[in-house]
Amino acid sequence: MSSTSFTREELYELVWSEPMIKLAARYGISGNGLAKACRRANIPVPERGYWAKQ
Repeated sequence: MSSTSFTREELYELVWSEPMIKLAARYGISGNGLAKACRRANIPVPERGYWAKQ
């Protein structure tokens, strides 16, 4: 299993480009794990229902 790292800006762009569950699955982590990484990096994430409204 390879480790992937992102800058804060790259992670921000990814999180706001598609639903977190799809993004997490692509990188082989849980949605909760991705949310924790965002919290640690102080990255705001879309509110629940954001993607349904798009």
